[in-house]
Amino acid sequence: MRARRDILISALLVGVQVGILLLLLGQSGLGQPGGGQAGAVSVPATPPDLGLRARLIALLPAPGTTAQFMQAQTRLSVIDFQQRVTQSGGDLKVLANVLGQAQQGTIPSYDERLGITQAEFQRYLYLIFSKTLEPSGRTVKLALTREGSRLSFGDAGGVSILKGLSVDLSSGELTTVEGFSARPRSVQISPAQDATGMGASSGLAWDVRGSNPRSQNALQGHLSLLQYGGGQVLLSYNRVSILKGRISEDNLTLMYRR
Repeated sequence: MRARRDILISALLVGVQVGILLLLLGQSGLGQPGGGQAGAVSVPATPPDLGLRARLIALLPAPGTTAQFMQAQTRLSVIDFQQRVTQSGGDLKVLANVLGQAQQGTIPSYDERLGITQAEFQRYLYLIFSKTLEPSGRTVKLALTREGSRLSFGDAGGVSILKGLSVDLSSGELTTVEGFSARPRSVQISPAQDATGMGASSGLAWDVRGSNPRSQNALQGHLSLLQYGGGQVLLSYNRVSILKGRISEDNLTLMYRR
């Protein structure tokens, strides 16, 4: 996970650096044919999508909504696996090697010296490596404001990552505090694809990427709103952000009712 984070941050930094170079070339007239300035392009406004607006209203939290912080938990602890191998008379050195691989995030291979069958080994691996989402016991009252067709997140205890996010209820466009935007895509997750232990869901997701050399801002972010049974909505926002040159990595998962 650390290596992936470093790769993402490096990619964002490269984007900012390349952008600065292109900006300098543009200012000198070298970045455009004939040294001229690019002309503005007028884009006609598109009519609002009433179906999308209804989906957004059904998924987004209302001002003052109380949400639960969710946390990932393993379905089975490594200790349970260790006890099973020990009870079956398995080789403790092989067990130690398997546990070491698991702690490093590597999926270990089956070894018959563990004293359990391969099928049982595979079942334990699935339970150890797969996770479910559970309430953490903490809640937060979400701060949101509505101006025209735009719903914006404010600052609230423990969810500052959401501050500055804004969704246009007519177009679905998401804008971020870093200054980037994206349109939503539909998401449909079957029980077989579910990685939360909560079952089937459907909703919307936004993938936001960009870099701006002038502001020294860059972002790689993913926001999703997934609806489950009983009117429950899961909000998840993960990002690697560079804001005015300052790097941060943030993850947030909330559950609320609509």
